[in-house]
Amino acid sequence: MRKVNPRIPEKLRKGIPLKTGPNHTVRLEVTDEALTVHTGLSLFYAMAEALEIPRTLDEHVKVKQRESGYPESEHILALAANAFVGGDYLEDLEALREDVAIQRAIGRKELPDPTTAGDFCRRFTLGHLLQVNRAFGEIEKRVYERRPEVTHWTVDVDAKVHEVYGEKKQGAAKSYNGIYSLQPLYGFVHETDEMIHCELRSGNTHPGAGGAGFLRRLKRKIPSTVKTVHLRSDSALYSKDVVELCEKGKWTFTITADQTGPLMKMIEALPESAWKKHPKDESLSYGEVWYQPVKWAHSYRYLVRRERKTPKKGQSALFEVMSFSYYVVVTNREQDIQEVLELHDKRGMSERRIAQFTNEFLFHLPMEGFMSNWVYLLCAQLAYNLSLWIRDLVLPPFYRKKHIKRIRRTIGLIAAKVTHGGHQVRLKISVLHRWWRDFVYGWQRIPQLREAPGVG
Repeated sequence: MRKVNPRIPEKLRKGIPLKTGPNHTVRLEVTDEALTVHTGLSLFYAMAEALEIPRTLDEHVKVKQRESGYPESEHILALAANAFVGGDYLEDLEALREDVAIQRAIGRKELPDPTTAGDFCRRFTLGHLLQVNRAFGEIEKRVYERRPEVTHWTVDVDAKVHEVYGEKKQGAAKSYNGIYSLQPLYGFVHETDEMIHCELRSGNTHPGAGGAGFLRRLKRKIPSTVKTVHLRSDSALYSKDVVELCEKGKWTFTITADQTGPLMKMIEALPESAWKKHPKDESLSYGEVWYQPVKWAHSYRYLVRRERKTPKKGQSALFEVMSFSYYVVVTNREQDIQEVLELHDKRGMSERRIAQFTNEFLFHLPMEGFMSNWVYLLCAQLAYNLSLWIRDLVLPPFYRKKHIKRIRRTIGLIAAKVTHGGHQVRLKISVLHRWWRDFVYGWQRIPQLREAPGVG
């Protein structure tokens, strides 16, 4: 890749004037001082080092055949860093490669160029992807040594139709809604917003295909400090295999059920006395049945929310049963019907998390190969989770639950001057920046992460 020419033309030494308004002219000059707008990457890489992410990746992931060049961790972290600063394409790595100031700040002589990073992704096989996920599981456990208060997970699983363009993109196909796409499957932790596991599938894959296998692989990443797990999903994971996996792992679950004929016949046969009215909305009522689907080991508790339909043009339904719409959830929880259904309704947050992840970290799947795009997806997952760990573990407490775009705006994109001398690198930010104190707070907190119990 062609390097930037640092020579300053004479006219820029003098400055080029530009009138930007009445009686207001700005003179543009350039400098050879080391400046950066990617200052947040200094926290990003420092956080990665504090959590021993480079060491863990290099121990587990063995893609390269020779020792020369960048280690595996440098490739993965560079792609994650690109996603962290909002890069949508491999070519956006060029902006980081030409940012000499941030490379000094993070202690790198240079970062992989887009061609090298692309070649790295293309070397991956399914076995290498499993190595990355094992590394992610170990990293997750290390994070939870610093999160002793989180002992319960609510895992939300959902698929996303990710539209792609170009007929040569491997694995792309028309999905159930006719969109030419690939289809990632995501598992999020509701309590912390983390993406605990994700897998890439072909665009025409049924959303629930391989659901039990996905959960088995997700289960390997659960830290020992997490004592209880609750699974939430839409009807894509409504299957005997998923329910048996939950029972075997002693997970609780709420899964939206398919409204099959035999099940709905039981629900519609419930007497009116079996329905409990909603205390504030007369159109809603709650009931339950015990039902055993075909080939399932035994019967399960099915919770039902019934809503009276609004008559169209003043016409009532011909039969009373047709006056209602039903929402059915299967569960092994024992709490009140309304309480369990309201817990299940919160799984809608997973759609917001997927939208946030897609818009901020994975707007585009840029590679031609299927495995390469899967690697790119995992690097974006690391960027997303590292952003959350910075937010939750080192930034001021009022940052908890803030949108990641807000994190990037406040501490990610800060202009800074980088100088070096006397065997020291100095990163200078302005006190005129609205959030400079928050950046300093995080800077001072990161070293304390190394002092977590069991670390060292």
